[in-house]
Amino acid sequence: MLFALQRYIKYFAVLGLVPWVNEKSSKQHYQKIYTLMLILSNVGVALYKIIFRPPEGDLLVSLLVSCIVFVCQIVTMTVIELQVMCQYNGYYEFCLQLKCLRLHFQCELQQPIRNLPWSRYVKFYALGIINIVVFIPSIYVAVNSDYIGYFWYSLAAVIINRYQCLLLLLYVDLLGYHAERLDQRLQALHSYRQLGTQTILDTKFEQMCSLDHLLSLKRAYMELYRLFELYNSLFGWSIVSIFVVMFLDSIINIYWSLLVLIKIYKFGFIFMTCATFVPLLILLFTFCHCGEYCKRQHMLIGSHVRALACAAQCQSVPPPLAYNAVLAEFAMQVEQDALAISAEGFMDIDYNLLMSIFTAMVTYLIVLMQFGSLYA
Repeated sequence: MLFALQRYIKYFAVLGLVPWVNEKSSKQHYQKIYTLMLILSNVGVALYKIIFRPPEGDLLVSLLVSCIVFVCQIVTMTVIELQVMCQYNGYYEFCLQLKCLRLHFQCELQQPIRNLPWSRYVKFYALGIINIVVFIPSIYVAVNSDYIGYFWYSLAAVIINRYQCLLLLLYVDLLGYHAERLDQRLQALHSYRQLGTQTILDTKFEQMCSLDHLLSLKRAYMELYRLFELYNSLFGWSIVSIFVVMFLDSIINIYWSLLVLIKIYKFGFIFMTCATFVPLLILLFTFCHCGEYCKRQHMLIGSHVRALACAAQCQSVPPPLAYNAVLAEFAMQVEQDALAISAEGFMDIDYNLLMSIFTAMVTYLIVLMQFGSLYA
């Protein structure tokens, strides 16, 4: 499925976010040079702005936090580019394992994996368009007002950070979709098990309730878990950096919006601030929703595996001992190996994280407003 999307994903290579050559190509070093040029140019521009052309104004707190966010944006962009550049082979492995999992579903489980539903494609297209359109009011305000911030110098880094976030969302959605297909297969097996011996002569019943089919389901879960682990290892630091910079950028732009409302800044700046923090909050919510979706699918898989064990024990003709042993091992595997999106052990991406972020935002906004009133 990821290979089918390559005709769209390949354009992200312009931002250095995916390899533009195949795995065996000898031209990978050209892209590495291109990526290093992206990093050095953005870092050079940032140093020039901070050292030689720092913004000047009366609101010291506002200038300080804007500089902090600008530095975080450059650091995040650097982390993303370096992590992608150093792990081309890991990306190829991720694509190959995803393809192997799809073939496993089709060949061993007789469950074809089709493309993502159109609603999800619409979601990604909408997010991509929104994160381009929102720059229009920001550019207009920066051109037609006495803007003294870091917008122009951070524009490239902001685009890279946001579109890497979109790519990560796409990968998570693909993982969650495969977890959903596996859960549906387990649910179908549970339904057959509940029928008991009523359809003992049914060929499909014998096939679904066979030891080989259970082993195929167990292997599919193992492959899916490895994909989750590979995703976390490939993009863990990028996820941490993206969440930190989106958190800070959202807080600061909400803070500036409040300063506009109390007439410290001109009213026109509110279009720029809203065009920044609104799409960031949408990305935060969408990412946490996708992580929660994967977590929920893992819980459903675990519940169906445990239900299978109960159904097997309640049948008048119990399954063989080998079947029960594999089922018990499967249940233990699901319990220990969770399908979760984790950012280098710092945090799990789910609704709990989203609520923690919103709580922290309110706290820091109160602190910023108090310090801003002292140094205004």
